[in-house]
Amino acid sequence: MEKYIVSDTGVKVFKDYRENIIIDKDNPVLRNKAKLPRETYNRGKVKGLSRLGSENSEDAKTWNIFRALQLNNNIKKYYGLVDINDDCERILFWGLDSETGKFDRNLKSVLDNIESPALWNIQQTEPDVIIIGKNTVVFNESKLGKHGASIDAWNRKDEFSDKHELYKKRAEEYFYKEFIENFQMEGRRFYQLMRNYIVGTNFAAILNKKFYLVAIVSKENKAISGLSHQEEFELFCSKLKNSSRCHLLTWDKLE
Repeated sequence: MEKYIVSDTGVKVFKDYRENIIIDKDNPVLRNKAKLPRETYNRGKVKGLSRLGSENSEDAKTWNIFRALQLNNNIKKYYGLVDINDDCERILFWGLDSETGKFDRNLKSVLDNIESPALWNIQQTEPDVIIIGKNTVVFNESKLGKHGASIDAWNRKDEFSDKHELYKKRAEEYFYKEFIENFQMEGRRFYQLMRNYIVGTNFAAILNKKFYLVAIVSKENKAISGLSHQEEFELFCSKLKNSSRCHLLTWDKLE
């Protein structure tokens, strides 16, 4: 019996997502993520299967790489790639502690202040990987996408609604005036990076640590704007009052 099903778009999806995981397959973080309705396919041949089982799953790749670095005591390799000198204490995957599988309470507190549960009842921000060191907090935003494609890197397609006003208010502290004045356009273009930067800065402040933002991308892809990921990321950084602790990293350097 085949271990996978080929989706209507030609992508292999494992019937048991653990077949797509190469390390610590039974970790509670993975179990908790896999059972979420939004993490399950709801149509086509692969309906009911976990998205973690997709051969193109960037979440699975993120886990495989960072959990391996953690369990092999090799986070120093990662720190070296982003010019950080620190010792790792904990890692959160999608807000969940890699050892307990529980959502971090301090992160939840920050999110509730910025993304009110009453308004963000479907899904609050889930940073891909948060590396908490003795002195630093690093938020990693991972992007993969189809090999060689132009992808929706960090943008939001839909227009902002009232619930995004708190982000606009918070952004005033970190972004230049032009960004705020054109928030509907600029905020949507760099939506995921903006959210991670604002949430991460506030989270690090609670822990009294320095904040870093790292965007991880495929070197084979481009942003949907037509710019390279490097160019798009540099444009985002130009909107920030302080981008000195923002870095771009490619997957191949981690593997």
